Amino acid sequence: MDSTPQDIAAEQTRLLYASALMPIIVSVLAAGLLVGTLWTEIDQRILLGWLAALTLVSALRLRILSLYSREGKDDPANQEYWHLRFLVGNYISASIWGFSAFTIFPEHSLSHQIVYFMVMVGMAAGGVSSLCPSFRAVSGFLSFILFPVILKLLLYLTLPSLLKAFLVLLFWYVTVSGSKKINLNIRENIELRHASINRERVLKISEERYRHIFSNAPLGILQYDANGKIIDCNEELIRILGSAREKLIGMNMLTTLENPDLLGALRKSITSGEGYFEGDYTSVTGNKTTPVRVFFKTIQHSEKAVSGGICIVEDFTEKKKSEQLIKYHASYDTLTGLPNRRLFLDYLGGEISRAERHDYFGALLYLDIDNFKTINDSLGHSVGDEYLIMVASRLSEFIRKEDVAARMGGDEFTVVFTELGSSSKIAASKVRKIAEELNLCLSSPCKIGERDLQSTVSIGITLFPKDEKGVDDILKQADTAMYRAKAAGRNEICFFLPSMQEAADEKLHLSTELRQALKQDELYLCYQPQTDIGGNLIGAEALLRWNHPRRGMIPPDVFIAIAEETGLMQDIGQWVLRAACRKIKEWSTAGLLREDQTISVNISGIEIASPDFVSQIMRTLNETGADPHHLGIELTESSLVSTGMDIVGRMMKVQELGVKFSVDDFGTGYSSLNYLKSLPLHTLKIDRSFVNDINSSEDDVILVDTIIMMARNLGLEVIAEGVETERELVYLNRQGCFIYQGFYFSKPVIEELFVKMLRQGRIPSEIKIPVEITTV
Repeated sequence: MDSTPQDIAAEQTRLLYASALMPIIVSVLAAGLLVGTLWTEIDQRILLGWLAALTLVSALRLRILSLYSREGKDDPANQEYWHLRFLVGNYISASIWGFSAFTIFPEHSLSHQIVYFMVMVGMAAGGVSSLCPSFRAVSGFLSFILFPVILKLLLYLTLPSLLKAFLVLLFWYVTVSGSKKINLNIRENIELRHASINRERVLKISEERYRHIFSNAPLGILQYDANGKIIDCNEELIRILGSAREKLIGMNMLTTLENPDLLGALRKSITSGEGYFEGDYTSVTGNKTTPVRVFFKTIQHSEKAVSGGICIVEDFTEKKKSEQLIKYHASYDTLTGLPNRRLFLDYLGGEISRAERHDYFGALLYLDIDNFKTINDSLGHSVGDEYLIMVASRLSEFIRKEDVAARMGGDEFTVVFTELGSSSKIAASKVRKIAEELNLCLSSPCKIGERDLQSTVSIGITLFPKDEKGVDDILKQADTAMYRAKAAGRNEICFFLPSMQEAADEKLHLSTELRQALKQDELYLCYQPQTDIGGNLIGAEALLRWNHPRRGMIPPDVFIAIAEETGLMQDIGQWVLRAACRKIKEWSTAGLLREDQTISVNISGIEIASPDFVSQIMRTLNETGADPHHLGIELTESSLVSTGMDIVGRMMKVQELGVKFSVDDFGTGYSSLNYLKSLPLHTLKIDRSFVNDINSSEDDVILVDTIIMMARNLGLEVIAEGVETERELVYLNRQGCFIYQGFYFSKPVIEELFVKMLRQGRIPSEIKIPVEITTV
């Protein structure tokens, strides 16, 4: 760190105070000598007054010296203040000496004048030696002490006095110039001394830092000389080698090391500057084998002669374990210990190739645990994990050594059975029997903790090899068969058939086209009116339709199922919400919507479970300008049950905006009365299946009556869905249900017809059960 001007000024001030004591004392003594010499020549009262003034100032200066010694020298922030105090005392003292030219100058005695000039010159010269650390101090002192003498001599206006004045001025110039050079030398010496101190400090810090790094580094470090002899090492190296310091210090590595690769790395560093070794090393002094990585680096003199080197040893033990662990996790499932998807696919590819070469058939089974989500959600993830571990254990025990089972993710497992026969029929017969036994094995009861659990599995099977079918194709076939087994009611075993693949491909193709439909405005809304018994319009349910440019109308139950499977449901739900809100704003502005009329949209459980559900509703309402009091949100009873209590807070925040919540398809789920009471609901909608069975099922009649009575007790409105006959209408009205939705009044209609209904406030008589128009 370089010296700053403040550091130099502080050192100059310190030197001034350090050398000030003796000049002050000498000044008083010299004044006493001068007064004694002039005692008979000058008025004694003036002499004593002058001496007293000088003595008083000198005493004050001594006081300042004492204060600086106690307070100032350790106060680096105020060195300029102490410097100024010194200058003031110095200048006053010099001024008193200079003033003597007008008070005690012996005008009539040449001998006394000589004494006077000798004392004054002596004082000036003495000041140079003590005041040079500060040019302001020395130049000011010489000026205040000599200029009055020069002025006094000039006032005589005689040639001798003028000559004396010139000589005094010349003396002033010479001493000031010399003082300037001395001051510069002192300043340079101060800078050099500070630089030296700073260099020593930096060197000391560097040495301490090096020693700290050397001693505490997480790496083994050793120093060796040009002959390969170890001259120092740290504790980490001793730990890595399992040795002792006294065994290592002084050991010649060139003659002692036994590992040829390590010895070669050392020799290479001595000859070319660097060496590297990586591998297992057995210490010759500790008999400990450690995986290490070693770096050699030589140290050279300025003449480029090698003086030795430094060696860094990294313990690879933990890193090697980590690499092995990473390699394991890359190929095996962490929870179950079974091969993961990546390793399994490599194995499957090999088995398919082997089956083709040796002309036999194998089989791939794709397993999914039925209702595993229920176990996981109701009993917790820890129980779910234990159940998966149990399944993996039973799988591993069931299969032969030559077969392989793997976990593909979640609750899905795969098994490859090899060498099942030379014909597909024999292989299919064998694997069918194996699958049935495996199903029984995995479906048998088990105990997880204190709980007795039992679940079934759905199994899809495909045989291999098949013409031009690779790993991905075979896996896809088994997966497709498994989903067909689940669709068949679960706990089923299903072989892959080509028709399944066609259906799967069709579903994939439709999902791709559905994504495009969102972007290309192929989707639109229809509206099914909700009325009272007289056909007066209460509201409507907005229903999504897809008019495909080539396929025509795609049934909602087809593309909605695809949207849920492919993760498009949230995007579609947001589109429906935004489109409905735009219409609410448009119809409100036109005065078509009465204050009590509501347009409802269906929201899936996936959407309401989303953390940003509330912000999405608020953002859509703000962007479209729709009045939230005209917006209704319909949720299925099953989605309310599956999402749990987390949605209650979200629903309340949305309800506070004015939005009304309805439970759609009520009676088909398993919600409890207490759970319903906790929800901010406005309406219950009786499922159409119960309404349509009023004429034929006494149980459904009782259920409808119960729902209506429950809604009345909870203070909720009731809407009956799927009202198609007058008998259904009359019965519902008699039991206390006064709002209806169904074909008896109107099928879903396009926007133009619904606007006509809004204008009339009821369903026009000419639109009694109209046919839905399917063009946009």
